[in-house]
Amino acid sequence: MKYDKIYHGIRLGKIDPEHPEKTVRRIEQDCIADGLNFMSIEGVNYFSYKDIGIDKQWFVDRAKFLADNDIYFGMSATIPHWEDNEEIVRAMKEVAGDHFLCIYAESESGTRWCAVGTEYPGVFGEEFKKYETPTATNLVEALQPLKDFRDERYAIASFNGRLSKDEIAFTNCEATAIMPYTTDEKTSFPMLETWPGNPEFMVPLTRSVAKTNHASMWGTYIAHEWYAGTRPWDSLKRRRLKMGYDYAYMCGSHLFILESGDQYVFAHNPAQDDNYNTESGVVTNNQCLYGHPLCSDYRQALKDFSAFIKQDKRPAGGPKVKVAFVQGNLDGYSPWRAGSSIFNMFGKKAYGYSAPEYSWRIIDDIATKRTWSDMHNYGAVDLSGAPAYGQYDIIQATADYDVLSKYDYLIFVGWNTMTESIYENLKKFVQGGGKLFMTAAHLNTSINRASEIKLYKDGKVADLFGCDLDPENVLNINHGFKFHESIVPGVMLPSSMYFDPLMSEGYANYAPVTLKGASPTGKLSQGFSDREPDAMPVWLTEYKCGEGYAMLLTSLDYPSGATYMPYRTVVRELMTASHREADVKIYGGDKLRFAVYEGNKIYLLNTDFDCRTDAIIDYGNEKKRYLLEPMEFKVIEPNE
Repeated sequence: MKYDKIYHGIRLGKIDPEHPEKTVRRIEQDCIADGLNFMSIEGVNYFSYKDIGIDKQWFVDRAKFLADNDIYFGMSATIPHWEDNEEIVRAMKEVAGDHFLCIYAESESGTRWCAVGTEYPGVFGEEFKKYETPTATNLVEALQPLKDFRDERYAIASFNGRLSKDEIAFTNCEATAIMPYTTDEKTSFPMLETWPGNPEFMVPLTRSVAKTNHASMWGTYIAHEWYAGTRPWDSLKRRRLKMGYDYAYMCGSHLFILESGDQYVFAHNPAQDDNYNTESGVVTNNQCLYGHPLCSDYRQALKDFSAFIKQDKRPAGGPKVKVAFVQGNLDGYSPWRAGSSIFNMFGKKAYGYSAPEYSWRIIDDIATKRTWSDMHNYGAVDLSGAPAYGQYDIIQATADYDVLSKYDYLIFVGWNTMTESIYENLKKFVQGGGKLFMTAAHLNTSINRASEIKLYKDGKVADLFGCDLDPENVLNINHGFKFHESIVPGVMLPSSMYFDPLMSEGYANYAPVTLKGASPTGKLSQGFSDREPDAMPVWLTEYKCGEGYAMLLTSLDYPSGATYMPYRTVVRELMTASHREADVKIYGGDKLRFAVYEGNKIYLLNTDFDCRTDAIIDYGNEKKRYLLEPMEFKVIEPNE
C-alpha cells in the first residue's frame, strides 16, 4: 500500500538585515528541533538583498542548509525584486533539488479581488483598482479580469513561462471559494488559507479543486492567529488550533503551514492589553512574544501534530468520498470575506448575493444530525449526521466526466449557467449509474443575473430527466408538498399522498411538467386529500436514465425561500441514503467527524471542546463502540 508524504512547518519571519544569522537559528530552533520538515519563505523580503545588503550567495547557502537538514521549503513570487532573480531561483533549485517544493504564484487573490470596487480602496490599496469591472454587463465579462490577473501572476512567478511547473511546483494560497477560478492547469496544487472561511466548506472545495486539476496533493495554510477568533487569549481559540490540524489531516491535506503565533501573537485589540499582562510572559508593542504562554500553546500544538504524523501512516489517495455538492458554472459565492457581490460587481443590485447564494446554507444544515423530532428521518439507526464515509466534496460543474464519475451522488447548489458540455457530462454520469439532484433554475443558460431565465434546450430535457418543462407558463403558487415513494433505491422520502401538505412557506415559481417517462414523485397540494390527484402540479420528478437516476425539483427559483425546505429534505435524505449504502457505517454524537481510507483505516474526531462522544463503527458483521474524549483525534487501524 502507498502512503502519503506529509509536509509540516512554519512561516519564516522577516530577515534581520543586521543579524541574518537569526534566520539560521530560527530554522534550527523552531523547525529542526521541533521535528518539522517544512519552512515557508512566503510573505517576507527574501530577495530584497538590494535593500538589506546580503549577498546573493547567502540565499543559495540557506537553500542548501535546508535541504541538508531534510527541510522542504516554498517561496513567494509576490515579494519585491522577484522578477530580477531567475538566476538565483534556479541556483537554489539546483542545490536543494526536490526540497525546493513550490513557488506561491499568488496569495489571497480572492480576498483582494472581492475587496476591489467597494467605496474605499480595499484592504490591498489602489493597486487593484485597474481590475474593476464597472462596464461589465454579465458574469463572463465580470470574471475575465480575474482570469487576466491570475495569468499575470503566473507569468511573473514563472519568469514569463521560462520556469515550468515540471521544474518546480506552483501553488496559489487562497482563502475564498473563488479558488476554482484562480487555480487552473498552470497550478501544480492548490493551497487553502483556512479559518477566514468555514473549513467544512473550504476544505471539501480545496480537495475538489485538486481533483479537478489532477493535482497530486493540496495544502493547508493556517492563519490561526489572525482569523480563528479575534480574542487571542480566549481558551476556545487556543484549543481550536489542534482541531484545525486534525480536521485537515483527516480530510487529506498533505502540506501544513502555521502562519504565526509560535513566535508572537499580535494583540488585535490594544485596549485589551490588560488581558495579556495577567499572565507571565513578554508583552511589547501590543504583541505577545516568544516567552508568552500563548506562543507556547501554538508551539505545543506544532510539536504534538509533528509527533502524530511521524507515527501515523495515512494511505495515499485521499479519503473515500461518494457525495459531491456541485458548485455551478459562473457561481461567484464565497463564504466569509467575499464582499457579498459577484465577481467584484459592486453597485449592481442584480449581482449582489441573493437566492442562488443563500442556498449554500445547506452546507451548514448538513453539519449536524437531524433533531429527534424530525419526522422525515428514517431507518434502523440515525445516520443523518454525515454522508457515506463522513466526507463530501464541493466539485465544479465544469469538471471533466472522469472526475464526476468518481462520485455516486451529485447535488447542485448555488448559481449555475448550464452549457452543452456540462449537460452532456451530467447525462453520462447518470447513465453510468450516478444519482443527480438539481432544480430547474440550475438549467438556466443565462450569463446575466438580471435577465429572465432561459432553460437549456428550452426545457426539453426528457433525455436526462424524463420530462419536458414549460418556462413560458410559469405557475406562481403558494402550495404545500406531497411525496410518492421514491424510485431511487435506498431513498426514503416522507411519502404519502394521503397526508397534510408539508412545508408550505410561501409563493414560488414552478415550470409546468410534461412527463415522458419520469415518475411524479412530488406533487403540490393545498389539502389533505385531492379530488384530482393526476391534475396536481408536479414539483419533484425522478427518472431512471441508463443505470442511474436523475431527480429534478421543478422550481424556477433557486432553493432559498419557499422551496428551500423541500430541497433541504431531499438533500438530507440523499446524504443519509448514501450512508446506508456504505459498507462501513459510522455514527455517534452530533460533533463526531470521520473519514475512511483505503483498507478501511478510519479517523475519528470529536469536535466537541468539552463533552465526550460515542462513535459506533458498523462493519456489517459486527459493531465496535469507541468513547472519544473532548477534542480527541483517534485512529482506527484495519481489523483493530
